[in-house]
Amino acid sequence: MEWLIALDHNTIFWVQNNLISSTITPFMKNLSWLGNMGKIWIFLDVILLCIRKYRRVGMAVFITLFFSLVIGDGLLKHTIMRTRPCIDYPWVPLHLPMPAANDYSFPSVHAFSSFAAAFVMVKGIKSRWILLMFVLAGGIAFSRVYLFMHYPSDVLIGALLGIASGLIAWYLSGKLFLWHKNSIKKQF
Repeated sequence: MEWLIALDHNTIFWVQNNLISSTITPFMKNLSWLGNMGKIWIFLDVILLCIRKYRRVGMAVFITLFFSLVIGDGLLKHTIMRTRPCIDYPWVPLHLPMPAANDYSFPSVHAFSSFAAAFVMVKGIKSRWILLMFVLAGGIAFSRVYLFMHYPSDVLIGALLGIASGLIAWYLSGKLFLWHKNSIKKQF
């Protein structure tokens, strides 16, 4: 476990010492903002739910966002209670407001919700452009390390949890749509 903590600290300080720039920082702040409370994913989900062809995808995105809120933000963060790097190292300049001391780091819910939604969209929407959702998810996740809000392992585990919840949500949405289709057939 100590090797993981050392790797986390070495990586996040490498990012701080080598990548921080006045040119990139505003872009990273905007990426992080898109991931706040799943803003971009909720917006895209509403669009998907309005298009009949993509309702199953929209339902699966909704399920993944629910999972990230309940499992990531509700259960894991308050069970593990890992402090954020900006709390552990208060002398490092911040580009975002200081979070509350009880706003924990592990896992990154930005990464959880982003990779969950991106996975489901890539699974359900057949277009080569939809792969850009993973680029967006990766950008949002990396912005959290760049902005000193999460350790790299918080983001990595958040992304893996997101992909796992995306798989589960895709399966559940298929069952829901099959059940709905069968219940409509029985009515007529």
